[in-house]
Amino acid sequence: MTGLASSARIPVTLITGFLGSGKTTLINAVLRNTAFSGTLVIVNEFGEVGVDHLLVGNAKDQVVLLESGCLCCAASGSLRDTLIDLFARQATNAVEPFTSIFVETSGLAHPGPLVATLIGDSSIRNRCRLAQVLTLADGITGLNTLDKYPEARYQIAFADRLAITKTDQACKRATQELADALHALNPNAPLSFWNPSMPSEPLFANKSGNPSVPAWTRISSWFSDPAATASDTNTSRADAPGPFLTYVGGKMRHVLHRSTYQRVRTHTLHFGRDPMSWDIYAAWTQTAMARLGRKFLRCKGILHMNDGYFWVVQGVQGYFAPPERLPVGGDEPPHGFLVCIVDSVPPEELAAIAADIPGFPECSYSPALQPSSGNGHA
Repeated sequence: MTGLASSARIPVTLITGFLGSGKTTLINAVLRNTAFSGTLVIVNEFGEVGVDHLLVGNAKDQVVLLESGCLCCAASGSLRDTLIDLFARQATNAVEPFTSIFVETSGLAHPGPLVATLIGDSSIRNRCRLAQVLTLADGITGLNTLDKYPEARYQIAFADRLAITKTDQACKRATQELADALHALNPNAPLSFWNPSMPSEPLFANKSGNPSVPAWTRISSWFSDPAATASDTNTSRADAPGPFLTYVGGKMRHVLHRSTYQRVRTHTLHFGRDPMSWDIYAAWTQTAMARLGRKFLRCKGILHMNDGYFWVVQGVQGYFAPPERLPVGGDEPPHGFLVCIVDSVPPEELAAIAADIPGFPECSYSPALQPSSGNGHA
């Protein structure tokens, strides 16, 4: 277990999204923006980004410095190998210093292995940390893409933050229905609307807030006022002002009933005031991994442990990273929670796992369990 006070670790943002969702357009905006000076952007190919006229000097071992102060690097293999190489070169001053990293993923990439690398690989984990997974969705074709391609649905499910792109070209109805579909797949992720005429800084959590904690641990994202939620039920997100908002209501259209969206689900466990012991946490993670396997897509949360501290926990597809302690005196939650993103796993199955672990703390589930579950943890 480690402490999140190790803010010297460089924050990494994964920028994902299906083919044509606007990743290259967003990266172009970042590379031209002096607000991102000191950011290293790892892209698939230099040619796709088209930054030749912005170069300060010649490419140095596939790393180039741009006029904006950004560094751009073409991936030289796996993400792990690329990062190890970059950290080694930074240590010897072979490349300009960088304070954050953005990674462009392939449009067909499943985020799971990349997230697992960042939270669990011991060769890079002491040098960098996953700040957030930012997933882009095409405002014009995104709904059809979600219907046809499971990769696109997993990209949405893994996101810590979502952004609908091409809002200057998409019609209002298409944007609204896509937003509904995204919320069905990932109800906790803040939703943004973006096009090249808008600032890109709000999409990247490590440009604001506490730099030593992951973006998704912002407490306000998980504990909203029920009264505020109810009052926003009829709010049209397509008409909402500004480039960023958190979706907390809205009528679900027919897209919610499509079978393609019913497989990937998000279940949240909300705990009371009683702390959890490390033995019980270990038993829960081991049991959940054994029973669910790769259906347990991602888990993230903040738990109040019996050592008196709040700890950030993360897991992905059968692997749980060592917990990291929230800074003392920081933005602590009123109680612990676990967000479980799963494939074809009902909440009752998660409740059954908890019920089989003696001493597992009382918790409530969102969405709520069916009354017939009878497990004592509803």
